[in-house]
Amino acid sequence: MSLRTAGSLLKQRRFLPLFVLFQAGTFNDNALKNALIALVAFGGVILFSESIPRESIVPLAALLFTMPFLILCTIAGQIADKLDRGEILKRIKRAEVIIMLVAALGFFLESPAILALTLVAMGCQSAFFSPTKNAVLPQWLGDKELITGNSLMSGFQFFFILLGQSAGTLLVLMKFPDTGFLTGPRVVAMILVVLALVGWFAAEKVPAAPSPKPNLKINYNPITAIYRALKDAWEDQPVFRPMMGIAWFYGLSAVFVTAFPVYIADVMKYDQWVLTVVLVFSTIGILIGSLLCLVLARGKEAIGVTAIGIIGVTLFTLDLYLNSQQSIRTDFGDLNAFWADPTTKRFLVDVCGASLCAGMYVVPLQAMAQRRANPENRARMMSAGAVLLNLAVNIVTFGLLYLGYTAMPPASPFLFIVMISGIVAGYCVWRFFNPHHYESHAGE
Repeated sequence: MSLRTAGSLLKQRRFLPLFVLFQAGTFNDNALKNALIALVAFGGVILFSESIPRESIVPLAALLFTMPFLILCTIAGQIADKLDRGEILKRIKRAEVIIMLVAALGFFLESPAILALTLVAMGCQSAFFSPTKNAVLPQWLGDKELITGNSLMSGFQFFFILLGQSAGTLLVLMKFPDTGFLTGPRVVAMILVVLALVGWFAAEKVPAAPSPKPNLKINYNPITAIYRALKDAWEDQPVFRPMMGIAWFYGLSAVFVTAFPVYIADVMKYDQWVLTVVLVFSTIGILIGSLLCLVLARGKEAIGVTAIGIIGVTLFTLDLYLNSQQSIRTDFGDLNAFWADPTTKRFLVDVCGASLCAGMYVVPLQAMAQRRANPENRARMMSAGAVLLNLAVNIVTFGLLYLGYTAMPPASPFLFIVMISGIVAGYCVWRFFNPHHYESHAGE
C-alpha cells in the first residue's frame, strides 16, 4: 500500500512541486558548503586565519550556515502560521536564485569572503523554508500518507545531499582543459544557478496552503521568539519528544559530515576520492533506511522502527569506533590503497549500517511530530523543532571545535555518538513497550 501511495503522491500537485523544490535546494545547500570545505581541506584555501587549526575550520564554516538558521527560524515559523505557506515557498525560492547568483560571482572571482557570505544567506533562507515545509506537508497530506511523504522527502534528501557533496567536493578541485574560462569553481557556480532556477520553477506550481492564523502578531525579537517557541513546545510533550529525537539525528549526522573530511585527509590519510566513497556509502545507507519505512512502518506511529533504527546506529557506530582505532595510516594513499586496506570492508559496512539505521530512526519521528501538532500553531511548533535540531548541531559543532584544540583521540566523535545514541535507544525501547495513542491532525 505504501509503495502505491508513494507512486500516487509523486504524480500530484500537492506533493511533487514541494518534492522537487526541496531536493533542488538540498543539492545547492550541500554543493555550496562542501565546495568551500573542499577548498579548505584539500585546496589550501585560508578562510579565516592561518592560526586556526584545520580541524576547526570545517566546523567554523558549518556554523556560518547553522547560526543564522537558529536566529531566524522561530520568526519564520510565526510567518508560516500567519501567511499562505504556498506563497512563502515561492518567495523563498525566488530568494535562492539571487543568493546563488551571488555565490556564482564568488566562485568566478574565487573569493572565499563572498562564498562565506552566501553560506550565511543560505542559512537565512533555510530558516524560512524548514518550518514552512514541515507545516505544509501534513496540511497537504492525509494521516496515512505522512510516513510515505516523509520517507520520500527524507530518503531522496540524502540522495541529493550526496550529489551536492560530490559535486561541491570534486568539481571545485577538478582540473579542466586550459580554455581560459572553464574551471572547477565556475562549473560549480553554473550548476548552482541552474538548480536554483529549477527550484523556483517548481515553487511556482505549488497549490495554495491557507493560513491557519492570519491575525497572528509577529514577534520579531529572536531571543523572546525562541524562548516562546521552546516553551510552547515543552508544554506539548507529545510533539516535543519526537522533535528531541529528530534533533539527535541531526546532531549525530553533524558529527559524520563535519568530522569525516579532515579525519579522512589527516588521520586516515586518503584523498578526496576516498571521502566521496565514504559519503556515497553513508548517503545510500540513509536513503535505503528511509525508504524501508515505506514497508516496515505499518502503524501510524511506528515507534518500533525508530527503536530498531537507533539501536543499529549505536552498534554500528561502536564498531566503527573500534575499527577506526586499527585503521590509521602513516603514509598518504589514494582510492586504490583504500580498497586494498584490509580494514576498509568493515569500515564501510559500519558507515553504511549506521546510516541505514539512522534513516529508519528519523522518518517515523518526523511523521509523529507533524501529525500530532495543532494546525493553528503547527509552523511555530516545527520552528521549535528546528531550534532544537540546530542547537544539537551547534553543540556538536562546538564540541568538535574543542576537540580540534585538544589531544583527544581522532575517533572520539564516534564514541560520543555511541554514548548518546545508547541513551536514546533505551528510551525508545521503553516507549515501544509502553505506547500511547495521540490524536492526529494530518490533513487539516
